Amino acid sequence: MAPASGAELTPAWRTWGRLLATTGAIAFAVTALILLLDNLHVFVKPPDLPDATRLPDRLIAILEYESQHFPIALLNVLVASVSFAALGALGPVVRRLLDGHDPRGSLAVGAFGLGGVIGVIGQVEYAGGLAVTSNATYCQCEFADPQVIARGEVLDLVSSIQTWSIAGTLVAFAIGLLLVAALGRGSLAAPAGWLRLSVALGSLMLLVAVATLGFPPLADALGWRVDPGIVTGVPSLVILLVLVPWWALWLRRLLGSELPSG
Repeated sequence: MAPASGAELTPAWRTWGRLLATTGAIAFAVTALILLLDNLHVFVKPPDLPDATRLPDRLIAILEYESQHFPIALLNVLVASVSFAALGALGPVVRRLLDGHDPRGSLAVGAFGLGGVIGVIGQVEYAGGLAVTSNATYCQCEFADPQVIARGEVLDLVSSIQTWSIAGTLVAFAIGLLLVAALGRGSLAAPAGWLRLSVALGSLMLLVAVATLGFPPLADALGWRVDPGIVTGVPSLVILLVLVPWWALWLRRLLGSELPSG
């Protein structure tokens, strides 16, 4: 006989879980749409500079672009933070849905919570750093060029921090999803299709995290002239726009259904 599941899933937890699932699904989809439109340069067009442009002049143009682009970046940060927080908070809900007494449930809750914390903190750090580095003002003095170059280096650092935080977020959520799939195998509350979706989503998140961190140095070492964003962009869009909303809305439906008795 399969173990009873969902005994700790009170009506209050069901309502809370459905709210989180709905919020997460919408926020992830909106994040994906903002990123897609932004990458298509719908909001702000990046500067088109000739190859012979001096480095300080090139960096000034980039900083001016980042300054104009900052409101869009801030909007994306806010929506992404909501999506990470909502998904991270679903850990305790999923544990109560499947099996509140299995020790793996604690690991799943921890993984989801860690993913949410890393994601939100990473977005806040990125927004704070970008607010300073994207300021296109600089001193009109003999130190103008060194100051602009230093500002460009800090901008690269801020972008790198965001990349690593997103990769860490993906890894944490992936571990949580794979643990959920393992936890749900003996549960009557989780349909096999939702568990397979959890495995697929978790596996793809791990793949994107590894590609995000590993592909750029690999491409540089092999001399490949390939934009890393092309390699990770499509699977990232699938995760944000399709798989996470699908997973969350399916969970929302499960939380609104009567649990089968074992």
